[in-house]
Amino acid sequence: MTKTKNISDRAYVHIRETLLRSDVYVGQKILHQELGQKLKISHTPLREALFRLAAEGLLTHENYKGFSVPAITLDEAMDIYEIRELIEPYMAKKAAEVMTASLFAEFSKILEQYKQHISEPYSRRRILLDKKFHMKIADLADNKTLSSTLNLICDKLILKSPISRISPERGREAIEEHTQLLKSLGECNGKRAFTLMKSHINKQKRYMLEHIKLKNTEDLLEPLFS
Repeated sequence: MTKTKNISDRAYVHIRETLLRSDVYVGQKILHQELGQKLKISHTPLREALFRLAAEGLLTHENYKGFSVPAITLDEAMDIYEIRELIEPYMAKKAAEVMTASLFAEFSKILEQYKQHISEPYSRRRILLDKKFHMKIADLADNKTLSSTLNLICDKLILKSPISRISPERGREAIEEHTQLLKSLGECNGKRAFTLMKSHINKQKRYMLEHIKLKNTEDLLEPLFS
C-alpha cells in the first residue's frame, strides 16, 4: 500500500508540474493516455493523480468526457485573493525578520529572470517566476500550512485564469512592486514589507477580476456574432 501510495504521490507531483509548465489552456481536454505515455506513468497512478487534481479544483472531470481545465469563476478568484490578502502580508513581515544577504541575492536573481520575459505578451514562464518569488517569501515565514495553501491557490490562478491577457504593462508594474518589496525585505523592515505586499496583492486582484469579468462578458456576447 505504501509503495502504491508513493507512486501515486510522485505521479501527482509530476503531472501537476507538467500542466503548470505546459501550454494547456482553459477548456482544453487533458488527453490522459498521451500524458501517461509522455510521462511514463501507468494507468492507475495516472488516474488517481488526475482525480486528486480534480478534487483540489485544478481540473474538472465529466463522465465520458474525461478531464479538462475549468475556467476560474469570479467568486473563486475573489475568494483566492481574499486569502492572499490575509496571509501574504503576514508572510512578508515574517520573511523580513530572517532576511540575509545571501537570501537577498537569491530574490534578486528571480527578479532579474522575471525581467527577461517582460517583453513577451504572455509567458507561462513569467507567471511561474512570479509565483517563485512569492513562494520564496512564504517559505521564509516557516509555516508549512500557509505555504501549502498559497501554493495551491497560486496554481489555480495560473491554470484557470485568463492570464494570457496579462499585459507587459502590468508586468512592468509588478516588477516595480516586487523591487520595492524586496528592498524592504533587505532592510529587514517588516512593517513596510507588510504594507507593500498588501498593496501589491490588492492591485493584482483588481487587475485580474477586471479581466475575468471582461472574459465572461465576451463569452456571453460570442453567440450573438457567430
